Amino acid sequence: MPWFPAWGIEFDKEIEDVKEFLSTFNHLRPDDKWLLLAFEVAASENHLWTAWYSMKRNQMKEKMIANSPEAEFLRIIAGTHQVRIAFENAGIRNMDQSAWIIRLPDVEINSNINLNYINRETYNNHELEANNLIERMNGSLIAQRPSPTLEGLKRIIYENEIDQEKSLEEYFLLHLISSNV
Repeated sequence: MPWFPAWGIEFDKEIEDVKEFLSTFNHLRPDDKWLLLAFEVAASENHLWTAWYSMKRNQMKEKMIANSPEAEFLRIIAGTHQVRIAFENAGIRNMDQSAWIIRLPDVEINSNINLNYINRETYNNHELEANNLIERMNGSLIAQRPSPTLEGLKRIIYENEIDQEKSLEEYFLLHLISSNV
């Protein structure tokens, strides 16, 4: 599985005014395919690609609940039908110290797409833009890839019992799927 275009950013100080912070980010981002995702809620490359694929499929079928692809992506990650709750649970909040800068890929989908054959350069093609965003937001790159945590499951309000037989990643994926049921 190729890396999803996501870069961890640690802010120079915790977010004090999320609305002002998002306004600054929206002004600095190169286009509207960039978004901020709460750091804890990205569980894996699989998780991010699955959310992206669900968003693209909803967009293609004209069945998006949110008004924009980036809001739809957050909604799916949050595992909810309510966009407001998606922003509260999967978006950044006051007091957050880190996040993921996400660039939604430009890959078109059809019934024959195989996620194992997505261009591995999808991440590299936007690395300079991501690093520029990180610098302009007075942050520093977090040198790690997404990994599932209990803290992340709690943030997206996973309410079912956790069975030790399943991996945490499976719980994130199951929760994600519930947004389209």
